[in-house]
Amino acid sequence: MNNLITVGYTLSAICNHAYFFDDAPDNVFCDQCGCCIDDDYLPKELKLPNRADISYTYDHRCIVSQRFKEFIETLDYKVDFLPVNQNKTLFLIKPVQIIKYSAYQLEKYCEKCHQYQHQVVPRPDFYYETGKVLQNGIFFSSTAFGSGIEKWPSIILGTETAKVIGEAVKKFKFRGADITPRKVGVKNK
Repeated sequence: MNNLITVGYTLSAICNHAYFFDDAPDNVFCDQCGCCIDDDYLPKELKLPNRADISYTYDHRCIVSQRFKEFIETLDYKVDFLPVNQNKTLFLIKPVQIIKYSAYQLEKYCEKCHQYQHQVVPRPDFYYETGKVLQNGIFFSSTAFGSGIEKWPSIILGTETAKVIGEAVKKFKFRGADITPRKVGVKNK
């Protein structure tokens, strides 16, 4: 029999009902499979119909408010915040540190851009290789998950970091966050 343990948390959020790639030029995408091939692309003026402090676009990009950005900066983790509007009140959050993940299911490999069109079912390889639970930090998964232009790395939080952010969500009334445990099965001895 297996027990489940929490090895980290995923930072998810509500949908903001916007498309990150709405006005993106064609050269941002592979002309064969449609996947994004320019991870540096940023919209000039992202408009969010549903404003929240933490939210995701339909195409799976995590957008945060200036308030949430300023809070995360006080934690002193390596995270980039890239402005996605002219007045710099909305930001794409991009953790700098990468944690090893893979996808259990990979489908439709593209010979042109050398990526799978579909990558789903995240596997926390960091845990299987080290046996260690993430304690502190904000990380990007080394693998992007989703399909087509929706593929993007997951934002993974250490267990202690998830507690700090969870408490801040309540204290500062940050709207939109969904902090979900990442669990793995371990065999009983």
